[in-house]
Amino acid sequence: MKSFGKCLKKSISVIMAAAMVMATSSTTVYASSDSDNKISISMIDKYDSADTAAIRAIDTEQKLIRFRNHATGKTYTLSYDNTSMMYDVRGTVLSPSLLEVGQIVDVKFLKSTKHITSLNVSAQAWTIDSTRDHDLVRGDGTARVKGESYKMGARTLIIADGEPALADNILATDKIKVCGIDKEIYSVVVTSGHGYVSLSSDIVEDQSLVGAWIELDNEVIYKISPNMLLSAPEGDYNLQILGNGANYKSEVSISRNQETVVDTSEITINKPKEGLVTFQIVPESAEVFVDGEKVLTGIPQSVKYGYHNLKIMADGYITQNRYLKVGTAKSVVNIELEKEDDGSEASTNSLSTSSGSVDNSTSKTSMGTSHGDVASSKKSAASVASTVSSNSSASSSVNQVIKGYYIYFDEPYGAEVYFDGSYIGVVPTSVPKISGNHEIILKQDGYQTKSYRVKIDKEEDNVKYEFPGLVKIEEQSSSSGNTSSSGSNGSTSSGNASTEASSEASTGASKESPTEASSESSTAEASDKASSKEHSAGTEGSTTAAGTGKTTKESEKAGDAASTASGEE
Repeated sequence: MKSFGKCLKKSISVIMAAAMVMATSSTTVYASSDSDNKISISMIDKYDSADTAAIRAIDTEQKLIRFRNHATGKTYTLSYDNTSMMYDVRGTVLSPSLLEVGQIVDVKFLKSTKHITSLNVSAQAWTIDSTRDHDLVRGDGTARVKGESYKMGARTLIIADGEPALADNILATDKIKVCGIDKEIYSVVVTSGHGYVSLSSDIVEDQSLVGAWIELDNEVIYKISPNMLLSAPEGDYNLQILGNGANYKSEVSISRNQETVVDTSEITINKPKEGLVTFQIVPESAEVFVDGEKVLTGIPQSVKYGYHNLKIMADGYITQNRYLKVGTAKSVVNIELEKEDDGSEASTNSLSTSSGSVDNSTSKTSMGTSHGDVASSKKSAASVASTVSSNSSASSSVNQVIKGYYIYFDEPYGAEVYFDGSYIGVVPTSVPKISGNHEIILKQDGYQTKSYRVKIDKEEDNVKYEFPGLVKIEEQSSSSGNTSSSGSNGSTSSGNASTEASSEASTGASKESPTEASSESSTAEASDKASSKEHSAGTEGSTTAAGTGKTTKESEKAGDAASTASGEE
């Protein structure tokens, strides 16, 4: 009887346990008894919470997955094991190692244990993979990808180098993967980023490279400016520097977030061709000036090929100003000055007929033809410049200088600022306000170089930026960050490209812009506070807030159990 009572008691316990489980889940619960009279209950498919979220990070070693709830912008972490069932969009069993950051999934889990019961790649989601056809900083709460407009807010998950980022950290040359549902973007992941290119010196053999052109396989075409720092898509390129006597070619490798310094000491300046010109002047006491510099007469003088201003003067004689064209290896200029008492009209005729030809045989008509050649050459050069300009800046026509107003950079203090590749100065500094899309690069020794893409409006007011502090480079990684076309000095990306505090909040265009310290909760509130008149033109953090980022009470309540399941609010 005791044995029977004991068995009856166990049976009642099993029934009660099964009833309790079935009360909290529609899932079938299986109870079994082994030879040792031990009862086991299967909890497979048991859940009390469900969510549609974007994958923030995957840790296959710890068996943890972090998610971003798009409705609230909150991040939470769940564990998984062999009982967690995962399927792709076709319903095929999926290994956790095949999941991707940014992917949108439907996840069911136990709120109490933070454990995944099942995960399905969302059938409602769409993905645009590896594209450079994007504009994420539009200032109206929208983004444009491959010609289509989508809603993009502060809750959109943006990942670069495995860390949270801002939309304005993504440059036009970066390749991105975009995931969303309907017309709303849930996640943006940078699949191919950018590095930086600079010159070890813009002076070579006493010749300035400023004004020459640097080209990377048509990906980057830029006119060299003093102390420039350019962004360039990561990858291998054929680099060319052309102009100012330079015609340098080299292979370079651009690594993400690292600076490649082109060693200009390897560049050879090809000096322009020169001809030997002998000036035979009457009287012999006359002084001859070529482009303002005095030269000797009677002996050969080295003069560059091309056109020059020639001035000949002597006491008691009429000063002659002529054009000199040098185009042969050796030539002689024979000129006889006219005395002042001979009358200016005769001297004018003399200037017109001889007109500074190298061999004193070029007529006025010949000089007119030569001038036509010069104009033709200038037109050709202008045509080339026009081609490069349209290739490097398709939006130049919409850029407008707002006279009397400036863009101020107040943070991070001490960082060097580069505006569209040109060096501006050290923070705090400013630049005249120019409307349109621009690229800001911040650089400081010992810190990771950072880029921002900003949109400046045409309003007649000043714009002020206070960017987040740069991330210090870890000592162990800085030693491996040297890259070059021929031994360049680079800066390595720190493993922690940004922190949750700085990257998931607004960039900060004014002192009112807050940073949510040590919180992974919704960034929409931070973006709302970041919006200001001074930054209405600015970065994604503020423009999103101005457009769609206001957190209403309804949206605060819209999150399901996922927003509170992790304790990471």
